[in-house]
Amino acid sequence: MRHWSWIWAAGEAALQAQAQNLMHWTAVGFGLGIAAYFGMFHEPGALVFLASSLVAGLSVSLAVRFRDGIARFLIVIAAVAAGFAWCQYRAHAVFGPVLSDRFYGAVQGRVIGIDRSLSERPRLTLDELVLETVSRQATPRRIRVALHGMAQEHIPQIGDTVLLAAHLSPPPGPAEPYGYDFQRQAWFAQLGGVGYTRSPVMTWRAAPADRDGLTVQKWRQKIGAHMAAHMPARTAGVAVAITVGDRMYLDRDVQQALRAANLSHLLAISGLHMGLLTSLVFFLTRALLSCLPYLILNWPIKKIAALMSMGAGAAYLMLSGASVATERAYIMAFTIFAAVLLERRALTLQALAIAAILVLLLRPEALLGPGFQMSFAATGLLIIVFNAMNQLTWVSRWPGAVTYLIGSAVSALVAGLATAPIAAAHFNLLPHYGVLANVIAVPIMGFVVMPSAILAAALAPFGGEALGLWGMTLGLGAILDVASYVADLPHSVSYIKAPPPRALGILAASVLFGILWRGRMRILAVIPAFAALVLWVNFPRPDVLISGDGRLIGVMVQGARVLNVAKGSGFVARSWLENDGRPISQRAAHGDMPSWIEIVRKGSEPQYPCQARLVVVQAWRSDLACDGFDLGRLATAGGVAGRFDRSGRLHWITVRQAIGHRLWNSPELRRAKGRYIAGGKAP
Repeated sequence: MRHWSWIWAAGEAALQAQAQNLMHWTAVGFGLGIAAYFGMFHEPGALVFLASSLVAGLSVSLAVRFRDGIARFLIVIAAVAAGFAWCQYRAHAVFGPVLSDRFYGAVQGRVIGIDRSLSERPRLTLDELVLETVSRQATPRRIRVALHGMAQEHIPQIGDTVLLAAHLSPPPGPAEPYGYDFQRQAWFAQLGGVGYTRSPVMTWRAAPADRDGLTVQKWRQKIGAHMAAHMPARTAGVAVAITVGDRMYLDRDVQQALRAANLSHLLAISGLHMGLLTSLVFFLTRALLSCLPYLILNWPIKKIAALMSMGAGAAYLMLSGASVATERAYIMAFTIFAAVLLERRALTLQALAIAAILVLLLRPEALLGPGFQMSFAATGLLIIVFNAMNQLTWVSRWPGAVTYLIGSAVSALVAGLATAPIAAAHFNLLPHYGVLANVIAVPIMGFVVMPSAILAAALAPFGGEALGLWGMTLGLGAILDVASYVADLPHSVSYIKAPPPRALGILAASVLFGILWRGRMRILAVIPAFAALVLWVNFPRPDVLISGDGRLIGVMVQGARVLNVAKGSGFVARSWLENDGRPISQRAAHGDMPSWIEIVRKGSEPQYPCQARLVVVQAWRSDLACDGFDLGRLATAGGVAGRFDRSGRLHWITVRQAIGHRLWNSPELRRAKGRYIAGGKAP
């Protein structure tokens, strides 16, 4: 009995020690609940939703009755259950029709978004759709159409209702098992079809001048077009991206140079941009109001400056398109300025936790995206490191210029270390000279580009924005010169193979435990973190990959993947090669297939029936009795990956086995959901 009481007391003391980080653990628990929902193989039903909601409510109720340590533990349990239930609700709340098959025909829709595809083609996002031969009930809420050929001659405006003839298909699944899942992203974006058109796009009805819910989008488009027309093409794309969050004018070579120099974070409107803007507004407002002695004596000018900064940040948030990183940055800035209004100390780590919870409440699916992960990882580690540096008294004795240079170098190094594994997992890229590039580029962004952007915005109503745009051109030109120089240095980047399933999640959970836990147990976080890295390094890539349509086959030959075709299925080929950590062109990877694999073209017969170790028949039906695939089997599987065991036998895993049966990838579940809604019941 004494033994159990000692364990209980020790556990309660350990939990009590976490009191200072309760908000942080609540945010982590909420995120774990969301991750648990996405990690399930089968779509949870209504009973699971009710059970998780009940657990959340019961845990909160019990937390009131227990002592501090156990109460905090119950609050975290409630956050986990609430995160699961909320994400499940969100997945059902965005329910909408998805195309069941390929479609070609007339399309009418309203333009709500314009961007560029990976192939540098203009791309339209349409809603209020009418599809020829498709019933109203089966018509998606939104589709996305890339413009090819003659279709690029006329780009409509936001809000225009257009007519076009488009080739559409359901959003595609992962290119390989455990690969990037576009189907899931499209589901939460309410995209029910994607495709392209080569015919001209006709404007059937111009965007109305009255309210149509797209006012901010129209402003963004007009501002971006004006900047692109009055700035050099090299810098205009970056200027538009950091001003209104639109990458329509951004050149691919510029993006690659910024990514290789670890400067691509400058394109994302995040903490750097929001912090520079709100800080400049705060100090300029306070300086202007301080010029009048009457205001100093009678008005709370510091609080007025804080309110002005909040307003400027909110305007920038709406104008930039409200990405995840921008939302996080604004919530933190709002929290800090709210502390100024309330004359309280702004606890920045708590502000980060609040920002995480609010962002995940708005979009729980953001947890799986690189934007959320990199933004919060970099910000969190920067806060921790600079809080630790502030405790060092000898740092404050350095001259201001030295402190700034060291701070810039530390910021670049810390942000690079925090985001490196995330960037490697999502983009298969690891820059080597990011610290050098950031130490030079970030001050230019802070002291030249952002003040010039504010000047352009202030003078634009009077027609004098040219001065600000000129300053932005100079600053961004210098930043791009730095990016190009660093990107061209020898061995500037390393290409990393894709991690095994859940390795990044284990690594993130280990790091969070090591940072947030108070007590000696935090050292245990090293074990799973090290194991995840070792697993990542030693996890082998598939020896054989076959696409879902059977057209593309990739085989590992002496450590390099060889593809059976030099063109076609370009997105899948690029994904395979990047995940291998070898992002060469598809043409360069094309070569002869090894003798142990036989590819049987449509309308022909196997040359050596069942003598090859693997036979791929590019026809819908095959009577082949040996180990092989035909198009019917591949379509059901969604693509396959195979690995050799020590005996030389291939073991297969399909895309379908990896992704499970969820709302976004299962037509059967969607049809059942549709019948449920059609029956008049609440979703």
